[in-house]
Amino acid sequence: MGMAASQARYLGLTARKTNVEYEGQQINQARTALGNQSAALWNQMLGLSVPTVPSITDYTTLTYSFSDGINNYTITDMQSVDKKEADGSKYNKLVTYKTLTTVYKGIESTNSNPQVQKVTVPAHTEIDPTIHATIEGLTYTKDTDTFTDGNGDPVILTEITAEADIAKYCEANNIEELPAGYKLYSYDTGGGKLGYAHLKTDADIAATDTAFNGLKDVAEANSYKLGNSEAKVCLPDDPNTSLVDQTAIEQIIYDFGKSGGITQEMFENGEVYKYEKNGNVYYTTKAELDDCWNKSKHEETEYAISSNMDFQPSLTHYYATNMDETITSTDYAIMDDASGSGRYSNIKLKNMSTPFNLKAEETTNQKGYDDAMNQYYYDLNKYEKQMSDINAKTSLIQEQDRTLELRLKQLETEQKALTTEMDAVKGVLQKNVEGTFGTFK
Repeated sequence: MGMAASQARYLGLTARKTNVEYEGQQINQARTALGNQSAALWNQMLGLSVPTVPSITDYTTLTYSFSDGINNYTITDMQSVDKKEADGSKYNKLVTYKTLTTVYKGIESTNSNPQVQKVTVPAHTEIDPTIHATIEGLTYTKDTDTFTDGNGDPVILTEITAEADIAKYCEANNIEELPAGYKLYSYDTGGGKLGYAHLKTDADIAATDTAFNGLKDVAEANSYKLGNSEAKVCLPDDPNTSLVDQTAIEQIIYDFGKSGGITQEMFENGEVYKYEKNGNVYYTTKAELDDCWNKSKHEETEYAISSNMDFQPSLTHYYATNMDETITSTDYAIMDDASGSGRYSNIKLKNMSTPFNLKAEETTNQKGYDDAMNQYYYDLNKYEKQMSDINAKTSLIQEQDRTLELRLKQLETEQKALTTEMDAVKGVLQKNVEGTFGTFK
């Protein structure tokens, strides 16, 4: 091989060796990057928290309860204290306890489709039910539902039920039979004589031979209807205002009078009305009824799709009902363990004179425990998924690292071969130099 050829060969081998060296450096950098990724995955795995199975005991509580014979109480909280009283009593607990009781309360709600109609009643004359009526010398007073004689003494009416006596009375008075709703009564007319009269049940209106001696003039007035239900005015002293109405309205006034609802003044002035809806009784005010009516169009046309009353605003109304309410109290107490079981067996409250037996019961919040178990299974699946992802990524990194390592070994073998060949070419070059420039040796 000539000197020029050897020199060219040597340069080619040097370039090849340089490329191999450069590729080896690139592979080492790639393996370093894979090592950093592997370390990051390892740190991520160390940062994962292994889910813990919830314990049923964490959701089980010991609840104490007692009864005073009327109400049942449940202790919701108790704290240890050292409370001494002047009478020598020493209390070791501050307890919070609750009981469920029924209270009568007023409720405010709305009728979203009241369909208020305003009905005008013209002036007319009617019988005054407060004026007395007479029956054969007796005076009947409707307000007290009693009969009195000419001296003002009360007269006792005795109902006659025997069919023969009733038939005899009807025959004597040319009556075919007693009118519907009437009953036959007897009464003492004095001197051992009895008088007879047939009256309506509960003596509400006298018999046919009774004449009321009073009429009253009624001025024009407005009444209201809500759909098919008549709205009736309620007054405190009106016999048509029942005790139920009176009690309900008074409770509503107590609960809502100060906030602008029904007030006592409205009640006394006849501005409170009641009506029925779906079998329930509601109370409202004249102002509410007028507001609904005034915001109606009060007109119907043949082209109307629905009644103009359907577009009235909501009516605010009230009712009163019994409701269950939880009453919570806090008091000092003496609690001890007379049985030695580790659980308190009786309680003496400061505001009650008699101690009561305690009933201890373990209650488990099953829903809370089930929710915790569901959360555990979710966290476990999430943990296993994260571990699986980390393992998969680690396996991929290891596979890539093995490939790079194999390639690095190939380059190492190639590097050794190039070094050997370069040494051989270098020897040839040395001989060529010595042979060419050896003249002056």
